Amino acid sequence: MKLDLTLGLIDRPGQLIKALEPLAKNGGNIISIIHEREKVSSGYVPVSLVVDFPTIANFEKTKRELEDVSISVIKSEEIIEKANVSFILIGKLDVRKIVETETDKARIVNFESSAPTSKEACIRLNIEAPVEEINRIVAKLKEVAEEENAVLISSV
Repeated sequence: MKLDLTLGLIDRPGQLIKALEPLAKNGGNIISIIHEREKVSSGYVPVSLVVDFPTIANFEKTKRELEDVSISVIKSEEIIEKANVSFILIGKLDVRKIVETETDKARIVNFESSAPTSKEACIRLNIEAPVEEINRIVAKLKEVAEEENAVLISSV
């Protein structure tokens, strides 16, 4: 699990290495570090990190160990990798059924519908969703397209 962390370090030498030891010990793979020296406040320096932990339990143990050595975790947020996927649907479609398709973790970024010159409509749909949800969303839209007797073209 990838986390965006901000630590509050006392502004003195050796504090960064003191903070990194529990991360490494618990399997944290550091992807990036921003040491914000220009933002010193009340003797503390914020350090922003992106860290990949094997499990949430590894992070929780790291957090406890940081607090045991007087390093505060100011912020910890999971980073969810997202992907953008485009779909084109062609056929006699119930637009409401397409929009209401069970894609609870997805967000419709763009939706376009053409004024059909024939009896078949054409819809272009751009969706943003967590990477691990893309296959489920594609499968769900394929089901809807089959039910509607429409053609589905996707960018994945």
